[in-house]
Amino acid sequence: MGGGRGLRCARAWVHGFALVVVMLAAACSSGSDGSSTGATANPTPPVKECGAHGGDCRLRAVAAAADLRVGTAVQTGPLADEAAYRGTVGREFNSITAENDMKWPTIHPAADRYDFAAADAVVGFAADHDMEVRGHTLLWGQTEYTTVPDYVANATGPDELRAYVDDHITTVVRRYRGRVQRWDVVNEPLDTVGTAMENNVFLRLLGEGYIADAFRTAHRADPAAELWLNEAVLETLPAKAQAFADLVTRLVADKVPIDGIGLQTHLLAGVPDPVAFRALVRRFADLGLDVAITEMDLPAGTGPDRLERQARGYATTIGACLAVPRCREVTFWGFTDRHTWIDDFLGPGHDPLLFDRDYQPKPAYSAVREQLAARR
Repeated sequence: MGGGRGLRCARAWVHGFALVVVMLAAACSSGSDGSSTGATANPTPPVKECGAHGGDCRLRAVAAAADLRVGTAVQTGPLADEAAYRGTVGREFNSITAENDMKWPTIHPAADRYDFAAADAVVGFAADHDMEVRGHTLLWGQTEYTTVPDYVANATGPDELRAYVDDHITTVVRRYRGRVQRWDVVNEPLDTVGTAMENNVFLRLLGEGYIADAFRTAHRADPAAELWLNEAVLETLPAKAQAFADLVTRLVADKVPIDGIGLQTHLLAGVPDPVAFRALVRRFADLGLDVAITEMDLPAGTGPDRLERQARGYATTIGACLAVPRCREVTFWGFTDRHTWIDDFLGPGHDPLLFDRDYQPKPAYSAVREQLAARR
């Protein structure tokens, strides 16, 4: 996904993901937690006492007590320019993801040139604040727009493309060996709203095996790093979820070095049924893999109780994941309504994150903290 200064990456979603929004608009109209927008809201319950960790009720402290990662995607502009942005990230989260600055077009814009400046800033910030890093992403091959640079999109044959891929993965992963704890090796390998493999340049020239090869290349570059496969809207599209599970099952059977599955969980179409979402998480856990919510956000909807409904939606979905022991991480695609890709994608006013535009915690913040605390 993309956002903020990475609008070009966000546009890569418009082609397919907008179809999801149109198809499931009815779900949004019922409110963020699936309830009627006119229903009377119950106030979000207060968080449990945080005495188990010295009264420290920051998200990262509560998560650490439960051996969980709680993370946020960051944009390097406000990370450099806004003290409140930096302070909130460092205070509240124990994991960080570069929203756009580790993607191929940014970090490797020409075949003979890498630009590590922005990625280095994110990794350096993490080191200074005792945070882990989720590297996002080594391969993302949407058919349109700029998820890969032109020299990759225009590769003339499998040998040329394979050389680009091997050089890119090896160079990036080796540079951050020991400093990036886990990588989204491949992002969104399936069609956005379908069950087929995304017909990208990697599939066309290298075949489905490009996924396994990417994981093996990354593993050689840093054998200690966790390697993850990341996908979108599985909580919304059961047929796609089945196709993705089939893909993962093949990778596991082929002994590909895969450690985890990332469920993006952009809840633009409303909150999924918690029983179904828990079953989705368990499906991958039963394959011996860890599971993470990797890109979570939830538009607040409309009505006077919009923030309370949003809080309940966050709690319901996160609680469903954390009910499965191998759900090890919850990462949000941003944390403040001041900086969210959804403003670029859907327009302003959706307020999808845990902190408002003035960096004040919303009811969703307390609801998430409660779920993390309950995992203990």
